[in-house]
Order: sequence, then C-alpha cells, then structure tokens
Amino acid sequence: MSDINFTTRREFLTSGLGLVGVGATALPNYLINSAMAGPKAQQDQRILVILQLDGGNDIMSTLVPHGHKEYYDYRKEATRIDEKDVLKIDDELGWHPNLGGWKKMMDEGLLGAVHGVGYPNPNFSHFESTNIWMMGERGRRNPYGWVGRACDAGFPDNPDPKLTVAVGPNNGAALALRGKRHGGIIIDDPKSFGYGGAENKQQSDLYRQLNKKGEKMMGGKKMAGGELDWITRTAVTANEASQEMGKMGAAYKPKVEYPDTGYGRNLRAIAGLITGGLSTRIYWTARSGRLEFDTHSNQKPKHDMLMKELNDAVPAFFEDLKQQGQADRVLMCSISEFGRTAKENGNRGTDHAAASAQFLFGPGVKPGIHGKHPSLKAEDLLPTGPSLKYDTDFRSIYATLMEKWMDIPSEPVLGKQWPLVDCIA
Repeated sequence: MSDINFTTRREFLTSGLGLVGVGATALPNYLINSAMAGPKAQQDQRILVILQLDGGNDIMSTLVPHGHKEYYDYRKEATRIDEKDVLKIDDELGWHPNLGGWKKMMDEGLLGAVHGVGYPNPNFSHFESTNIWMMGERGRRNPYGWVGRACDAGFPDNPDPKLTVAVGPNNGAALALRGKRHGGIIIDDPKSFGYGGAENKQQSDLYRQLNKKGEKMMGGKKMAGGELDWITRTAVTANEASQEMGKMGAAYKPKVEYPDTGYGRNLRAIAGLITGGLSTRIYWTARSGRLEFDTHSNQKPKHDMLMKELNDAVPAFFEDLKQQGQADRVLMCSISEFGRTAKENGNRGTDHAAASAQFLFGPGVKPGIHGKHPSLKAEDLLPTGPSLKYDTDFRSIYATLMEKWMDIPSEPVLGKQWPLVDCIA
C-alpha cells in the first residue's frame, strides 16, 4: 500500500488531476514516467487506427449512388452532386469530387468500403448512438468500452498503458478506450506534450506535492501497489503523455507534407508515434471540434470542406508510413454514429438517419465495395428520415477488425460471435 496519504481516490478526482487528457491538466512526472515505462513495438506488430467522423457523415454525398435514379429525386439541388462531377467507381457508385486521393487509394488496392452499416432499432440521438458505438452494445451494461475490452481480451498479461492512444478531441474516445486493465491515453492536442498548467492554486499545489512525495518515495525504483496502482492506471488517460512521446513528437520528420488541418495534424502525430516505435496497438483520432459532420443546414460547403480535409490527410498518412517502412502493419477504419436522411431537408441539409457506409484503408484491406448498396426505393426506406436500412451490424466490423487484423478473440469482447465481413486480406 502506498503511503501517499494525501492522495486518496476522492482527492485525486475532486482535485481535477484525474481522468483528463494530454494538453489539459497533468499527472506528476514520477507517475507518468512509471506508467509510460514499457516495451517498444515489435517490427511486425499490427496497428489499428480508428478514424471518427463525428456527427453522422452523409454517405450519399461521400460514396455517391449516381446510378440510382432515386438519388436525383431525393437530392434536388442543395446537396446533389451532379453526375458529371462524380469520380466514378462503376455504373452505380462514385466518389465525391474532392475525394480523388481516396479514389487513387482504391485503384491502388488500399481502400475498401462496407455498405449499409448500422444496428437494429437505431437511435437518432448523437450522444446515445455514439455511446452505442463506443461501447459496442446498447444499454451500458458494461462499464468498459469496446477498445478497452479488446485490449483486456487480447493482451491480458501486458500491463503496458500505451496499448491504446487517442490523438485529438475526446468525442467519445475516453469511453471506447476504457478497459478494466487498460485505460487508454488521450492526447487532446498533438502539439502539447508538456504540462499544460493547473487551473487553480489547489491543483498546482497538489501537483507539486505529488511530485515531491513521489520522487522521494521512488528513490530511483519502480513503484507498485495499492493507491499508486490505481493512480497509475488512471494516469493512462491523464495529461502529459510522457517524455518518451514528447521526444517522438518533437523529433519526427515526416516524408510527406501533411495538411495543416485537424485530421492532418492528428494523423501526422500518430505517424510519428508509430515510426518512433511506440508500443501502441490501437490509435483513435477525430477532427478538431464536435459534431463536425452534423450538417442539418447549408450542408454542401461544409461537407465539401470535410471531404477535402479527409482526402488530403488520409493518403498523406499512408504515403508517409509507406516511405517510413511502416504502412504494411497499419490498418485504418472509419466510424460514424449514424448516417443521414436519403432526402435533403428544407434547410439545404440532411438530418439524422440510420445506416451508412464505413471505410477501411491500408495494404491489409480487400479493396473495393463490399456488400450491396441499400435500396433507395421509397418502400424500402425506414420511415424515420427516411433512412437507408442497415444490412451489416457495426459489431461485425469490430469483430472483423479484432479477429482478422489484431488476432483478438471477439466473442468475449462483444458478448457473441458476430458474422465477419470479408473485407480484410
């Protein structure tokens, strides 16, 4: 049992030093140094990157069903993409005109898309549907997220707190990454690897006390036990990612130029951590901001911009990793809490709906379109929205990522054996 008597769980949490991310408030250096100690990545160790499209991406403006006549009936003007502008994949589907880099990736065998992803009886609240995707279940029966549970199942004897790292805003990542044994590190701002400063004198004083007391107790030795174990586990979702990650971030020299956007900066940081040999197995990232893909009004200029940002950032990430000799072990998968209505609304936008498509990137994917595009016939749409019907449960995507890419058993994580999707080579 630790003799840090002034640091109980209650004091730690109520003082504002717990369960926060890098770039906000900080844990003491001695705890960070202890928590961050761990193995380096093995050269062939596979990595998964989750790319969050927060707010509900409009799939019909991303993967455009130009070959369906109903598309032109539903998308009259405000959100329509003219057929002449679509970057065609085939006679049915094509990419948004700003996604030329994605088209090139698919042509080169580096991009796959899975149609009709969703879940039964969809919830159209951002926050509840996000919780469902983060937890991998409905009803919050389990206190741990699907990524945290995956790490617990896949690496039960590995205490390394760096197994999961989120870079960017916490738009549900803390919930997804939280596991019983692995809590996840959240880097709010990839430019912030140092102590961000306390919000008040109480936090500042406690920070100094913890450092002073901890350094005296450590005496150069690794610490363990009791309250310190708990605080160290908490440290993996707390601030100041460590000297190790800071050095990687500062020293990284990418082989390509990344766009100066939220996705660009975050993916550049992740590429630096991968190339630097960090032992992280699952990364998570999102665009700066909240509900950026929630396009209820005046959708087209905003969505066009988002498509350009994704087009500039994702290919740059994989080209950088390729030139660094790291691409073969990295797979990226998109998630978005729901899709958007088949029909545009009266505010030149679209509203919350059910199914969408999700995208997989990297040399390990089976390229092309997987599954059948949901029917756009009026009688086949869900009345709410109206919405595209789902065909593939999102947990089948999770199960496929775990079993086919990460070699993690999915049934103990997801509570049952979900059908796998044939989208990974």
